Amino acid sequence: MARLNPHSVPHLGRTRTLREILQQPGVIVAIVTVVFAQMVMITLMVMTSVHMKVHHHPLTAVSLVISAHTLGMYAFSIISGRLTDRWGRGQMIILGTVLLILSCLMAAPSTNLLPLAIALFLLGLGWNFAYVAGSTLLADQLSPTERAKTQGFNDLLLGFGAAGGSFGSGMIFASNGYGALGLVAASATLVPLGLALWWHMRGRLARSVP
Repeated sequence: MARLNPHSVPHLGRTRTLREILQQPGVIVAIVTVVFAQMVMITLMVMTSVHMKVHHHPLTAVSLVISAHTLGMYAFSIISGRLTDRWGRGQMIILGTVLLILSCLMAAPSTNLLPLAIALFLLGLGWNFAYVAGSTLLADQLSPTERAKTQGFNDLLLGFGAAGGSFGSGMIFASNGYGALGLVAASATLVPLGLALWWHMRGRLARSVP
């Protein structure tokens, strides 16, 4: 049976302004989660092929690693959606961000094919878990009349996050290498992880109040 979300907000009254919506804790957690998950995923992904070419991997090996990453991103979407309903939004965001951190730390020192393929697979899977749970949490907080403008704004931030991650990753890779890039990406993931832990504990306290 799917777990009911105690933080869903079925607003049946007036449509709130975007500013009012963005002041809600659940909305903040959701948007920060999906934006940072996108940014971290892009940051590491776009430089992995360059890193592998620097270490003289053939194009077939690069293709295998990127294919493993794409598999992690999309192959388990049905499962991640069901787990988000069963376990809760906060727990899935925590799991997703932990996987993102693990993948970044695993990729950072790696130069061989197998660890890079595993790391990039986990990067895609962590992104999927965090993104699905974060998007679901965002939808929970909105009435039907509020969704279009809020999700449009969320997509705008996603674009900025992806662009910033792509641009910044090149600068970090050029100046400090792939290892530093992995550590920076892992550090950035602590932001949504911290918010998700706070949100999860907040939900547990809310459920414990009679």
